[in-house]
Amino acid sequence: MIDAHSSASNYIFSKQNQENKHVIFSLGLSALALGQALQNENGVLNFRSLFCLTIAIFLLGYALVNYKKPMKNFITEAWFPIIIIGLIWQIYQLVTTIPGIYLLPSAISTLWIFKCGVIIAGGTAVLSLIPVKWLSQSWQSILVVVTLFIFFLLGIWMIRSSPNPFIDVFFIQQASSKALLHGQNPYTVIIPNIYDNIKLYGKDLLNADGTLNFSNPYPPLSIYFATLGYLIGGDVRYAYLLAIIISIGIIAFLHHGREARLAAFILLFTPRVFFVLEQSWTEPLVLLCFALIIFCAVHRPRWIPFMLGLFFASKQYLLFLIPLSLLIFPIPLNSSWYKHLKPFIWIVLVMFVVSAPLAFWNLPAFIWNVGGIMWHYIFRPDSLSYLALYSAIFNHPPPQYVILSLIALTLSFLIIWRFASRDITGLTLSIAWGLIIFFRFQ
Repeated sequence: MIDAHSSASNYIFSKQNQENKHVIFSLGLSALALGQALQNENGVLNFRSLFCLTIAIFLLGYALVNYKKPMKNFITEAWFPIIIIGLIWQIYQLVTTIPGIYLLPSAISTLWIFKCGVIIAGGTAVLSLIPVKWLSQSWQSILVVVTLFIFFLLGIWMIRSSPNPFIDVFFIQQASSKALLHGQNPYTVIIPNIYDNIKLYGKDLLNADGTLNFSNPYPPLSIYFATLGYLIGGDVRYAYLLAIIISIGIIAFLHHGREARLAAFILLFTPRVFFVLEQSWTEPLVLLCFALIIFCAVHRPRWIPFMLGLFFASKQYLLFLIPLSLLIFPIPLNSSWYKHLKPFIWIVLVMFVVSAPLAFWNLPAFIWNVGGIMWHYIFRPDSLSYLALYSAIFNHPPPQYVILSLIALTLSFLIIWRFASRDITGLTLSIAWGLIIFFRFQ
């Protein structure tokens, strides 16, 4: 979901695309719909979330197919205020919804401070979107910085108010970071099953003594980044908070138009952003790498292969998306094809360099943790996906659901190859499309 938000940002700030306001409008609505999908029941399977998700997929697909086709109508001419209304709605939801599910009882007494902070941050964000004829560009930039600073303070409040969220992702990353700082291999650390008898793992992922048969399912780059947060404040989530702030800053200041700031704020104020932070989900790192790709596309095009290498190294499922690099680095089918391999060599080299130190420390442990255990995950009937919907209707998982996921991903790639533009905007839209299809049929 994060990458789809960021893809919308990439399109909206691109000046050359300002004539295609119907696509900008579509992407803005898609980002808002994704936020609502997670807001409802925290992303657990339910009709409202699935409805919002379906709308988001349709709108994103529309943008992918039509983003080079100019179109004007009365709705798209008013797209900016409509999306601002959506932003204000998100801010309202942040104020009226408990930001996490594992808050300390003492945090409830200071929740009013958090809500006031959200109101102030939301107010400065909306004010920064005032036309330049009413508010100078320098003041708009100051308001963006103030918004990000307040959000940073709110993130610290969230982390301290929920210091021990009851989720395995947090405990695994904390243990891995501590182990790495003490010279131990994070892929061989013994992790207890915090859920006790709750069967959330496959039978091959649990030991008889109640410990997990794996240590950390994330790639080395993710472990390095989480360790940075642990080093800063004894909590890996500080790194993810920084990733969110930096990513939003990159998007907001990518060009001087209001569109970039609006896109950034749609992402920043997505209703469950603090829930994502509380849960210690690693997607903010993916977002940061994605934002750096966009930054390089605008300011440092030669660095794009390096940023793509970091992006693909941040999550193992992103390896499926490497072929999409052909959209901006095409390889001709002739005798000189090998001359066009340089960008891909750099991509692979960056992935190797950032992964090798931990991977070769204990190669079998690395392969098992990052790749092997994925084939032993159990089917989650509560996940926000169409396969889970099938399970809810027919009371059993769909047959060969792994194959169905691969078929869905293949079809999404065929659509991309047929309709996506061969430029950086086409690449970012394609990555968002590929990810949202992959996860919703996972």
